[in-house]
Amino acid sequence: MQASFFSERVLNWYHDYGRHNLPWQIDITPYTVWLSEVMLQQTSVTTVIPYFKRFRIRFPTINNLAQGSLDEVLYFWSGLGYYARARNLYKTATIIAEQYAGIFPTTIVEIMALPGIGRSTAGAILSLALGQRACILDGNVKRVLCRYYGIPGYSLTAKLNQYLWRISEIVTPVQDFGQFNQGMMDLGAVICAPSNPKCAICPLHVDCCAKKYNNLESFPGKIFRKTMIKRTNWLLLIQQGEEIWLDKRPIHGLWGGLFSFPQYESIATLNLALIYKKLDIYPMHQMDMTQHIFSHFYLDARPMWIKLPSSYAPVNYGEGCWYNLYKPPCVGLPSLVIGLLDKLRSIQNL
Repeated sequence: MQASFFSERVLNWYHDYGRHNLPWQIDITPYTVWLSEVMLQQTSVTTVIPYFKRFRIRFPTINNLAQGSLDEVLYFWSGLGYYARARNLYKTATIIAEQYAGIFPTTIVEIMALPGIGRSTAGAILSLALGQRACILDGNVKRVLCRYYGIPGYSLTAKLNQYLWRISEIVTPVQDFGQFNQGMMDLGAVICAPSNPKCAICPLHVDCCAKKYNNLESFPGKIFRKTMIKRTNWLLLIQQGEEIWLDKRPIHGLWGGLFSFPQYESIATLNLALIYKKLDIYPMHQMDMTQHIFSHFYLDARPMWIKLPSSYAPVNYGEGCWYNLYKPPCVGLPSLVIGLLDKLRSIQNL
């Protein structure tokens, strides 16, 4: 199919069936497009919508975001995962506030130089919010192009990605490019899904190679993933009254910048820590193990809970805070920690 026919079919489909009322499609600005694109990386639209709304209420502009603290940004990101996205968002907002007077830069070179913004996100900002023709190539668009043109293994080599960028450049029209890009993202998310695609109502199904040869599972090719390893961590839940101690995690590494229970690689090291903290005289209760799935490993978390008497004088165990279960401070928490804090509340409210 000629590129003009391809783009015309996508545009017609988007006009009639695409998503037009998502929160970031109302009063479109570079900031709203950027924020939504970052949140949508590795995350579904339904999950992102409430986070996006809350985030925008607290940080309505880039300058508001830059004036906040990283702890607060991570607080509003808590549970969304992939926290490097939030840290880069905050870094970029600070750069834009300081170097561009709070106004989003308008060239692809400047935009791609900002932390956490790649070529596809830059293309979305330029085409959807700044009225400049630019291509995109997120996971949904890759899947549509690979299936339509019969290209396997889209993410295995840089050469293959380069080839897909050339195709994206060819099929992106010189007009209505913003709607076309949004249509391609919607088509991949709603119709050309990773499994059980809705080929019968796809505007491209007549000429689609994967459909023609009834070989949808081969396009794109499966990504080779290393075998997931399993780790076990013991978590120490030190509670006094309504407060529980949380460590602040190092900015680099797992849960960077978030607050979490002190973690230990073995029960022996946890017991040594209790002796060092002079807490070994208090009874310790083992809570149910919980499993958390990361991108490259499974974590078996074994929570060990100590309730200190009211007469105990709280001390700080390094960098962190005493977290009030019922008047929580604005700090970022991993979803695993959120779940355990909720469990503690429910146990004590019985």
